[in-house]
This record gives sequence, structure tokens and C-alpha cells, in this order.
Amino acid sequence: MSEQRSHVYKWFIELDDGNIEQWLRAQALAGWHLQGFLAPCRFSFVRGEPADDVYRFDSFPAWKRSSDYEQLCQDAGWELVFCWWGSYCWRKPAADGKPNDIYTDTPSKIARQQRLLTYFGLTGLLLMYNLIGSSDREMDTLRMVLTGVQLALVLPMSYLIWRTVSRLHRLRRQAL
Repeated sequence: MSEQRSHVYKWFIELDDGNIEQWLRAQALAGWHLQGFLAPCRFSFVRGEPADDVYRFDSFPAWKRSSDYEQLCQDAGWELVFCWWGSYCWRKPAADGKPNDIYTDTPSKIARQQRLLTYFGLTGLLLMYNLIGSSDREMDTLRMVLTGVQLALVLPMSYLIWRTVSRLHRLRRQAL
């Protein structure tokens, strides 16, 4: 009998307060185990025995990818499900009464938020640079469509930056 597979399209960002992680845990409890992720938002699952698995996402710059980081997570019991452009997805069986977080101390949570802010900030700067640069070019149909898409992304990107900065401030206050 062949392995049963499923593909689900679901949009998420790492700031979704664990909604995607809770959804993945519910899938695992129903016997659908995450196997991979493909752009733009395609989750691949394989059918198996139901299990209470916890999923966590983390960002680590692809250019700083380190075997030490991966080994540290694996030593803590996390299994790497996939890594895509610096976004990691880790899986671990749920532990009763124990926190199932990759980062359990405030300084490491602050460092994670700073990494996210770097991603969102650089993306926002590139977006603004492209928009400013497109104002002095002749607009053909394709350029008009691309400029419209970029304009549509400005508000969500601003929200992501604002939300990341807010979390960073909250964590820094907790550290005091």
C-alpha cells in the first residue's frame, strides 16, 4: 500500500501568535504529519499514526546557517522538519507540564525578534527603494502592475515591522 499524502495551502507569517503551530499540532493529532513546506504556502503532509507533536518556527539568517544552532535544537529533542530561506520548522513530542519552546529565556527571545526585525526591515527598505525608483521611470503595463503590487505590500510590511518592534519593546521591559 502506498503512502497517503496531502497538500494544504495556508498563509502564515511567523508572528501569528502560534496559530499555525496549533493548527499543525491538530493535524498531527489527526494523523497528518508535516513533511515539508513549499512556496508560496504549501504544506505537505504524510498520513501516519496520530501523535501529540508540537511544532515551532524559528528564523535564522540563511547566510549564518550554523550546524551548532541545529545541533543545539536537536540535543534539546527537536527534529528539523524543514528549512526554507532561513525559516526553520521544528517538531517535538509534547511534554506534559514542560515548556515546548525553542527559546525559554528572555535574551534569546529578544535576539529572535531582532532577527525578524532585520528581515522585515530589509524587505521594507527594498520595497520603498523600488517604489521611489519606479516614480522616475516610464510606466508600461507590467511596471504599473508591479508598482501596484508593491504599494499593496507597504501596509502589511509596515504592520509586521510595528508588531515586531512592539514585541521587542515588551521583551526588553520584561528583561529589566
